[in-house]
Amino acid sequence: MGNILCPHCNTATSLNPVLIQDGHAFMPDRSSEREKVYEKAVIFGIKEAKYPYKVSYGIFECQACSERFLAKKEEYTDWVVAYPLPRKPVDEEIPEPIKSQFEEARLCFVVDAYLGCLLVCRTALIAVQRNTGVTSLQELKGKGLISNILYKQADEVRLWANIVSHEDIPDKVVKDDCEQLLAYMEALLYAIYVEPKRLADLSQKRKQLKDE
Repeated sequence: MGNILCPHCNTATSLNPVLIQDGHAFMPDRSSEREKVYEKAVIFGIKEAKYPYKVSYGIFECQACSERFLAKKEEYTDWVVAYPLPRKPVDEEIPEPIKSQFEEARLCFVVDAYLGCLLVCRTALIAVQRNTGVTSLQELKGKGLISNILYKQADEVRLWANIVSHEDIPDKVVKDDCEQLLAYMEALLYAIYVEPKRLADLSQKRKQLKDE
C-alpha cells in the first residue's frame, strides 16, 4: 500500500492497516490475520456492501513507533494522514516568538489554510528583522546574515504575503506555491539561527577534542 510519514515520530513507514473503511462499512485488512479481530463486529455491514469497494479512510499502525493514526485516500490519490495532524518539529535554535510563528505557519499549511500560512510567514519575517536589529531584508543581506539567493527567496515570501493581504485572490494561492514559499522561509531561519549555532557547537567540540 506504499509508505507514509508517521505523524507521531515523523518517520517514513510502510502502511500497516489495522482497519479500513469504504462507503458502506468498516472493513478489516484482508491481507493479514488482523481481519479475524474485527470480523464479527463488521460482518453485517460487509454483507450489505457491494464490490468494488472505494476505500476512503483507514486506521494504520506505524512500523517504527507502533502508534496508530487515521489516514484518508481519495480516488486516484495516495494515502495522506488525517489525524493527528502531521507536524514537523521546528529547530530549537530559532528564538521566540519567531519559532512559534513558524510553527503556526506550518500548521496553517497542514490544514490547507494557505493564505493564513503566508500571512504568518510575513509576521515571522518582521520578527526576524526586529530580532536581528534591522529594518529590512536588504539590511539582512547587507550585514552578511543571508546570501543574495536567500534574500530573493525571503523577499518573494514578503511580496506574496503583501498581495494576499490586499487582493481578493483566494483561488490563486495553490498548495505547491505555498509549499515552496514555506520552504524559502525555513531556509532563511535555518541560515540565520540554526546553521551558525550548530557550526559553533561543532567547532567548540573539535577544539575540546584537540585539547584532550
